[in-house]
Amino acid sequence: MKKIIILTLLIANIYLILGCNFNQNKEIIAEQTIGELSRIVLINTSSEPSFKFITDLESKSTMPKWAPDKSNFAYISVNNNKKNLWISDSKGTQLEVVNYNDREISNFEWAPNSKEIAVEFIENSDEGNIFLYSLSLKSFLPITRPEKNAKLGSWSPDSEWIVYNIDDSIYLSNPKGVNEIFITKGKEPKWSPNGEYLIFNRIENEIQSLWIYKNIDKVVKNTGKNVKDTDYFGEVLHESEKVNISEYEWAYGGNKILYINNHENNKEIYILDVKSKDIERLTNNKVDENNIVWSEKYRSILFISNAHNNSDIYQMKPDGSSQEIILNSKDSFASLDW
Repeated sequence: MKKIIILTLLIANIYLILGCNFNQNKEIIAEQTIGELSRIVLINTSSEPSFKFITDLESKSTMPKWAPDKSNFAYISVNNNKKNLWISDSKGTQLEVVNYNDREISNFEWAPNSKEIAVEFIENSDEGNIFLYSLSLKSFLPITRPEKNAKLGSWSPDSEWIVYNIDDSIYLSNPKGVNEIFITKGKEPKWSPNGEYLIFNRIENEIQSLWIYKNIDKVVKNTGKNVKDTDYFGEVLHESEKVNISEYEWAYGGNKILYINNHENNKEIYILDVKSKDIERLTNNKVDENNIVWSEKYRSILFISNAHNNSDIYQMKPDGSSQEIILNSKDSFASLDW
C-alpha cells in the first residue's frame, strides 16, 4: 500500500510539472501595434487570453523573443532616442537594459543555451558590430572585425558557432575564438536544430529563392583542415515552382522548413520536406499570412493573418488543419514568439 501511495504521488507530481511547463510555454510574447507606436504584451492562452503589458506606448518596442528555456525574454525598445536591448524574467517583472558604449542595437539572437545573446549593433567604423553578451557576466565580447558591417544570422544548436552575412556572403565564426570561415553566397542564414543544414536566401531578378547548404556539421568538424569539394555552395530548394520567399523557419527539428511564399503578391504558408523536397500548402486565401512560429514540442504553428482586416493571431496543426483564432483585436500584432 505504501508503495502504491508513493507511486501515485510521483505520477501526480510528474503531471503537475508537465502541466506547469505546458502553461508556461503557452504564453505568447508579442508586439502589439497601435498606429505608429508599439508595445510588448505577454499573452496567456491557457484559458481565455489575458494580457500583461510589459511596455507602454510612450516609446516603440519591437522584436520580442523568448530564451529557448523560457526563463527570460528580450526585446528592443527606444531609450533616449536610441534602440536598446531589454531583458526580462519570464513574468515581465524584472527588467534590465543592456547597452554597450551607448551604441544602437538593430538585431539579436538568443543562444540555444539561453545564457548568451548575439547582439548586432548599427555599424561603427571603430569596432565590429556583432558582439556576444553574457547574461551571467553582463559583459560584451566582439565577434566581427571593425572593417566589416555584418548582419546576424543564427546559432548552431550547441551554442558554439554563429553564422552571419557580410554583403552577400555567409560566414561561420566561433564567438569566443578567432575563426571566420566563408561558407557560400547568400543572406539570412538559419542553422537547423539537428546541426546538419543551413538554409538561406539568394535574390536574383528581384525574386528571393530559398537555398540549403547540407552537411554544415562537417565544415565545423574540419575547421583548420584541408576540406575537399570546396566548390559546393548549396542547392536551391525550389527547382520548378515559382516562388518569392519572404520568411522561413525550421520545423520538426530540422527535417522540414516552414516558409511563406509571396508569389503573385499573396503571402501563404507552406511546409517543405528537406530530403524529398515535397511541398504542402497550409493556408489558402486572398489575404497575407506572416510571422510564422514553429512550436516543436506542441507540434503546432502560430502565425499572424489579416483575414479580418486586422493582424490577428492564429494557430494550426502542422498539416494546416484545425486553424483557430487565438486572439482578435481592433489593434494589430507585428511580431510574436512562444
